[in-house]
Amino acid sequence: MTNTPEQSPPASSTQLPPHARLLLALARLRLDSVRLREVRRLAACEDLDWGAFLDAAARHKLLPLVGRHVFTYRLDRTAAGQKGFPYGWVFTTAHLGNRQRNQALADEFGRVFRELAEAGVRHAVRKGFSLAEGEYGDPSLRRINDVDLLVDRDDVSRAHEVLERLGYAQGSLAEDGERIEPFSRKTQIFWRVNLSNQLPYLKPGFRPDVPEFNVDLCHDIFQKKSAVSAPAAELLDRAVPAVLCGADTWVPDPLDRILDLCSHLHKEATSLRFIEDSVDLQISKFLDLALVARTFDEPAWTAFVTRVRDYGAEAIAYYSLHFTAELYPDAVPAAVLDALRPADTGYLEHYGTLDGQLARWPLTFLERLFDTGRKDGSGRSNVPHD
Repeated sequence: MTNTPEQSPPASSTQLPPHARLLLALARLRLDSVRLREVRRLAACEDLDWGAFLDAAARHKLLPLVGRHVFTYRLDRTAAGQKGFPYGWVFTTAHLGNRQRNQALADEFGRVFRELAEAGVRHAVRKGFSLAEGEYGDPSLRRINDVDLLVDRDDVSRAHEVLERLGYAQGSLAEDGERIEPFSRKTQIFWRVNLSNQLPYLKPGFRPDVPEFNVDLCHDIFQKKSAVSAPAAELLDRAVPAVLCGADTWVPDPLDRILDLCSHLHKEATSLRFIEDSVDLQISKFLDLALVARTFDEPAWTAFVTRVRDYGAEAIAYYSLHFTAELYPDAVPAAVLDALRPADTGYLEHYGTLDGQLARWPLTFLERLFDTGRKDGSGRSNVPHD
């Protein structure tokens, strides 16, 4: 199960508009000479809609990475007679602003890790800073909204005490940005019935770049209605020590970590709540998974397939790895996909299953990645908003 050399994006991507093809070309940590030429060629297209490109880069949480590329490869300069990116400062400022924001988040969350550890609360950091400081190798490149922590249900009360002492409360940020308002009863009920997380803990950030600090406590990496379960206590027994945000903490072991990413991607790509909020499909999530996948060698992949089967999570893992391979063909060995592929793959085009409102996408995967109107008609009368 060895990885193959990097290949070009799927041929069907050539049917996308220039702004979409440009973003796909930029959605990687480094640009080789071939890809750099393609980026410059696409940027010089007369029919490229720069407003649509900026919107797509923001939607897919890739603006900081694009900004780093603009500076590193001087994409705002004319080269070989081709004009560069207009308003280069917009992209580079997004990169620098994200660096400042993530430093503020790291200062805050490092304190959370230390306080939880001192209180004897076992925890492991999911996604976020484990990726930014790990596979990305530079926290400024990845947009981070919150910190997601695996915590055993038996430790919830102690974790609550710690977070409350640090100024956190379960609720949403008020309109004035200065206080946290409790969630509505409807939201509380929906959360408990459908999700494996505690309601989010927030506190005001009082900063233009950090309006709120958000801590999510997760008790299972799979959703309640998925018929699959991997309890936090089980994963914490296998967690490995790490230093993140300047603090000693833990992260899930490599096999649990990539399975967690698969479950997270699948949940958001198929759930009505995320579809209606237009955060169901973000290239950054596929890049996260691809970067971790590329660190796996053949023995690791073999162990991963075994763990997926032990949990009965083949359909979830295959969904996420299949679509990741469409964007990053080098990331997932074909043998792994073959080993996990369910007999019926029709579900790859379905959404709303866990919401009890099964529907089928009328668009291909690449088309819906960039179709800002894909949420229209998906419906979510039973999903509350605060």
